[in-house]
Amino acid sequence: MKQRRLLDGSTFLAPPGAWLLLFFIVPMLAMVVFSFWRTVDYRFVATFTLENYERLAGSLYLNVFWRTLRISIYVTLLSLIIGFPVAYFLARKVKQYRLTLLMLLVLPLWTSYLVRTYAWMLILGTNGVINQSLRGLGLIDQPITWLLYSDFAVTIALVHIYMPYLILPLFAVLEKMDGSLLEAARDLGGGRWRTFWHVTLPLSLPGIATGCLFVFIPSMGAFVTPELLGGTRSIMIGSIISQQFGVTFQYPFGSAMSLVLMAVILAFTVVALRYGRPAGSS
Repeated sequence: MKQRRLLDGSTFLAPPGAWLLLFFIVPMLAMVVFSFWRTVDYRFVATFTLENYERLAGSLYLNVFWRTLRISIYVTLLSLIIGFPVAYFLARKVKQYRLTLLMLLVLPLWTSYLVRTYAWMLILGTNGVINQSLRGLGLIDQPITWLLYSDFAVTIALVHIYMPYLILPLFAVLEKMDGSLLEAARDLGGGRWRTFWHVTLPLSLPGIATGCLFVFIPSMGAFVTPELLGGTRSIMIGSIISQQFGVTFQYPFGSAMSLVLMAVILAFTVVALRYGRPAGSS
C-alpha cells in the first residue's frame, strides 16, 4: 500500500515537476553559468571570469541598484499605507456591498499594464490633466515639469498598478480574524488605537508580509513603467537587464545583473517571512 501511494503521488507530481525543471530550474542554471562567461563579437566565450560582477560594483550600476531599491521600498510603503485602511474597511466594516467593492478593486487589473502606464503619462504630462487643471484655476503660470520623467511619476504609477495585489491578501487575513478577540480587548479596557496596535496589527502580519512581497518583487523588476514615465533620469535595473538581453545581446552581463537582483529580492523575502507572522507562532 505504501508503494502504491508513493507511485500515485509520483505520477501526480511528475507533470508539474517536469514543467518546473524545464522552465525554471534549467534556465536558472543556465543564467548562473552564463554569468561567469564573456561575450566577444556577439559570441559566448566559455571562460570563467568575474568580470561581469566586477562591472556591477561600479558606481553607475550601484546607483541604479540603489534607485531601484529605493523606489521599490517607497512603492511598497505607500501601497501599505493606502491599502491597509481599504482592506480593513472592506473586511470589517462593509457587509452589504462588499462583493461590488471588491469587483471595483479588481477591475483595473482587467486593463492592460501598458494602457495604465500611458494613462499616467496623460495625467502627469506638461499638457496633462494636473497641469491643465492647475493652470485653469490660476495656481500656476508654467506647467510643472517634474511630474513626469521622474522618480515621482514612476512611484505613483507603480503604486496604482500593484496596490490591489497588497489589498487582496490583506483583506483575506483581516476577514478571517476572530471578532471575539477585538471584543475581548475592548472589554479589558483597550481603546480603539490600543486594540489596533496590540491585536489587529499583529494578527494581520501574515497578510502584510504577503502583500508587501506581491508589491516589492514586481516593482524591483519593473522596466516598462520606468522607461515610459522615468525617462533617462529614473532608469531602474529592470530596464538595463532588458537591454542586455534584447538590445546589446550581452547575456552574461544580463545574467549577472539578474542573479544579483534575485539575491536582493530573496533577502527581502526572508526578512518579510521572518517578521511577517504573529508573535508566538512557530
